[in-house]
Amino acid sequence: MKLDHFFLPFERERVLSIHLSPNKDDDSWYWGLEKDGVYSVKSTYAMFEGAREADGGASVWKRERWLWNMLWKIAVWPRVKLFFWKLCSEPLATTDNISSRVRGESSLCYFCSSCSESCPHLFRDCGVAKWVWEGLVLEGEAEELQCGVREWIEHRWREMDASDYGKFMVGCWAIWEHHNKVVFDGVVVDPTRVVRRTNDVLHEGGGGMVGRGGRKVARVREGGNDGWCLAPEGKVKINVDAGVKEGEEVGTGAVCRDSQGALLWGLSVAREVEWESVFAEAVAVLDRLQEAASRGVREVVVESDCLQVIDALKEKRTGRSLFA
Repeated sequence: MKLDHFFLPFERERVLSIHLSPNKDDDSWYWGLEKDGVYSVKSTYAMFEGAREADGGASVWKRERWLWNMLWKIAVWPRVKLFFWKLCSEPLATTDNISSRVRGESSLCYFCSSCSESCPHLFRDCGVAKWVWEGLVLEGEAEELQCGVREWIEHRWREMDASDYGKFMVGCWAIWEHHNKVVFDGVVVDPTRVVRRTNDVLHEGGGGMVGRGGRKVARVREGGNDGWCLAPEGKVKINVDAGVKEGEEVGTGAVCRDSQGALLWGLSVAREVEWESVFAEAVAVLDRLQEAASRGVREVVVESDCLQVIDALKEKRTGRSLFA
C-alpha cells in the first residue's frame, strides 16, 4: 500500500481511522477541540494548560499565574505595571543583555562599575539597589537569593506585607528610571533621588498602598459625604494640586467654585525649582489662599490630596522647617 510507503505505522493507523464522508464535498480544515470545527484561542489555551498539569508543571503554572494576577490588580500607574511585567520577563536593555547581542559592548553596571549589569544585579545585588530598599523601609526579609529576578520578586512579595507591593513595584521602576537618566542624561548616581522619586510617585497616587489599595485622599469639608461635594452656603471651595518633575520644575494649580458649584476662577503656575512634592503642595495651598484673600474671599474650604498639608492646616501646626 502507498500508505506504508509515505507514513510511519502509527500515522498510517490514524489515516485509516478517518471515516470518509459519502458526500463529495471539498476537503477543509477542521479544529478538533471545538464542536463547530472553528479554531479558537480559548480552546488552545485550555489545551496547553491541561498539558502543563499533565506534565507535572501545575505548581509552576499556578505560581506564575499568581504573580501575573497580583501584578495587574495592584493600584499603580499603568506605566509602572508595564515596566514591572517587562522586569519579570527580563527583556530590559541592561548592559548584560546588550553585550550578549552587540560585540564589543561593555557589560559593567552603570551604577557601580564592578559587576555585570544583569536584572538581578541591578535591582537586587547592586549597592545602589540595596541602599534604595533600605531607604524605602519595606517589610519582610531582604535576604540575598541566588536566583532569577522573577523568583526573587515572588520571594519578596511572599515575605512582605501586601500593602507594600505597590511601593516595591514603584521602587523598581524608579531604579530603572534613574538608571536611564545616568546612561542618557549623564546624571550623577544618587540613590537618595530614587527613594525621593518613589515617595513622590506614591504621594501623587501612583502607589495604591493605602487601605484597600486606593489613594490616600484628605479633605477639609463640611459634612461627611464621600467624593466631591459643594461648599457650604456662603463659602467657596478651592481644589488645589501640585505636580513635581524631578530636577526640572514644579507645577501648581487650583479651581475655585462657589456654594452652587459655579466656577469663580482657576489658576496654574509653573516654577523652575527643585521642591519635594509635599512642599510643593503646601506652597500651592498658600498661594491659592493668598489669591482668595486678594479677591476679598474670607470663608474658604480647601480640598487637597496631600494628607500632610491638610493635617497641618487642621492642627495649625508651626515649626522652624521650610514646610512649617
